[in-house]
Amino acid sequence: MKTILYSVVIVLAALVRATDAAAGVTYDFRTVTTGMQASDQQGHVSSDGANVRLEFKAGDGTLFRNGTVAISHNGGATLDVLDPASKTFWELDVASLTPAGLADMVKMTNEKVNVRDAGDGGAIETYPTHHKVITAAADMNIGSAPAMRIELTMESWTTEKIPSEAATFLQRRLGSTGLPMIDKLIAAQSDQVKGFPLKQITNMKVAQGGSTMIEMTSTTTVTNVKNGPVAATTFTVPADYKKVASPVEKMMSPGQ
Repeated sequence: MKTILYSVVIVLAALVRATDAAAGVTYDFRTVTTGMQASDQQGHVSSDGANVRLEFKAGDGTLFRNGTVAISHNGGATLDVLDPASKTFWELDVASLTPAGLADMVKMTNEKVNVRDAGDGGAIETYPTHHKVITAAADMNIGSAPAMRIELTMESWTTEKIPSEAATFLQRRLGSTGLPMIDKLIAAQSDQVKGFPLKQITNMKVAQGGSTMIEMTSTTTVTNVKNGPVAATTFTVPADYKKVASPVEKMMSPGQ
């Protein structure tokens, strides 16, 4: 459960759609997570319409190791993850990170989601930003286990000076728990947050019996934004790379 929550909060968050086929954007990103499964992910993004390439200088150590490259042609729904050292790649369907049947196992009650417009967010990387805050909470039951309370606070500082379509799957929404019931509520509200996110902060807390069981905070920042053409070859898998099984497939295989 912890691994699932970690993956979706940090990784599942993408929006790359085509609006101007000739408009490319590149930038650097950093996602620092504190608390449960702390990490410091850093890398470089090249984006052009629905095509995106992420080069991980520092990955999460699980799905995205240091030096790996992720390429998508459909806005982050599926990825080719390349390992330049071994000249191999594997495919990832982001939807597969949420286990089948999870909605049947988890029952949610008292769901609440709120969006607050916090106004002018000041300048980030010389771009004017707008600040919005989304809060979400629900009581959660998993099977016969004691009830838990999940609370999230998600902040964004966005600018309209950069096309929102250039955001990667690290920035699709302000956050996602991997729990379909509450994610649907969050998605409905986070769609109100317009523009390109230059900074995002997500805090998640899970409590049981009044005591905090899990707490983590992730901060994603964007720097070195540049507009300009991106070569089509940037988004292709080299012909000499061999396809291998993904970490998710290995985990699900018998005997693994």
